[in-house]
Amino acid sequence: MKKLLALVLAAMMLLSVCSVAAAEEKKTLTFWVPQYQFSKDEKAISDADFWNEKFDAFEAENNCEVHVEILPWGDYNTTVYTGLLNNDGPDVVYVTDTYDLVSNNLLLGLDDKLTDEQKDNFIMWDSAAKDKDGVHYTIVMNGGAVLMFYNKDILAEAGVEVPTTWDEFITACKTIKEKTGKQAFLQNWGATTGTSALMTSFWPYYFQAGGEVLNADGVVDINNEAGLATVNFIKQLYDEGIFDDSITAESTAADKFNAGELAFYAVGDNSGINSATKNGINFGYMFSLKGSAGYGTRMAGDAFAVASKSVERGNEDLAVKALVYITSAEVMDDWHERVYAFPSVTKDAKRVYNPDLDALYTEYLSGMKIVPDFEGKPSFEKAVQSNIQLMFMGDLTPEQVLEETMTYYADQIQQ
Repeated sequence: MKKLLALVLAAMMLLSVCSVAAAEEKKTLTFWVPQYQFSKDEKAISDADFWNEKFDAFEAENNCEVHVEILPWGDYNTTVYTGLLNNDGPDVVYVTDTYDLVSNNLLLGLDDKLTDEQKDNFIMWDSAAKDKDGVHYTIVMNGGAVLMFYNKDILAEAGVEVPTTWDEFITACKTIKEKTGKQAFLQNWGATTGTSALMTSFWPYYFQAGGEVLNADGVVDINNEAGLATVNFIKQLYDEGIFDDSITAESTAADKFNAGELAFYAVGDNSGINSATKNGINFGYMFSLKGSAGYGTRMAGDAFAVASKSVERGNEDLAVKALVYITSAEVMDDWHERVYAFPSVTKDAKRVYNPDLDALYTEYLSGMKIVPDFEGKPSFEKAVQSNIQLMFMGDLTPEQVLEETMTYYADQIQQ
């Protein structure tokens, strides 16, 4: 009997040791993502509830725990950069500006972590953040494009057709102002950041003029033919009376459009459609105006990535697996359905984002451009914004806008 009791106790101790070992083997991943659910509908699922729900199956399958942290958009880039430097930062993270993250080795290279089949399935794999050797570090979200929206009722009142080219657009705006007394077009040159201003008010037109953000040496340079054409076009809007002196402080173009007071404005597709629909505006939209190089607009380049510190934590393989999981059709289709609607991330996605937009993006795919990250990008874009504001005030010519911007970049950022 004593021998039997001893055997039972030994077995129980062995099971206890095995249980402790199993518990110790369970890995913990940390996932950082910004807030996207802003709906006040009581039925709306929160960001945290959505991601925790999705990770339940992943945790069970991989014997791990995933800590989800939803971050505010304010100072998001700084928070992420600081977090990736620290040992208690994220393993998998949503990123926006990536130049400093890649150049300081804070992200994990993905080329040898994914299969060719997986890489081919990502619609915007080639648009991922890369280093000088071409190594990919992100899975791009495909966050939609900046489109040109118009108020059909105002255009009808003025008796103008939807314009196509820059020249037609200038003529249409002048006619609208003359015949209706309403504002024809506004850009947000008073936005709080240069990035916000250029997103809708500079880069789309620069791409329509055939501009490339980086030169042959991989350095930002807009002091070129396309840059001059773009700044001249923006100045013409002021010279022709479409803009007035208040344009240097303008930041509410969307509000004015959604109040039925503005004929044209450029904004991200999802934001523009949702807000105009909610406010009962009889609106239409087009991919872009047509510049000297054709159609073109700015795409958002936000993305998901894996922290390089996941290697130190022993989480590298699990973090990559989580990255593939959260960007899969299974998860993204549901996220787009219940949290925030974006175009698909992968080719095998089943959810239709928007039939009209899907068709538009298919037709104009070559004109969808991501502004690549580069050294000092926020400061550079702020300089462009400030110098164009000075141009509106009569202090700089278009040529000087470009010259002053590139001089500032060479002297203050590159140095």
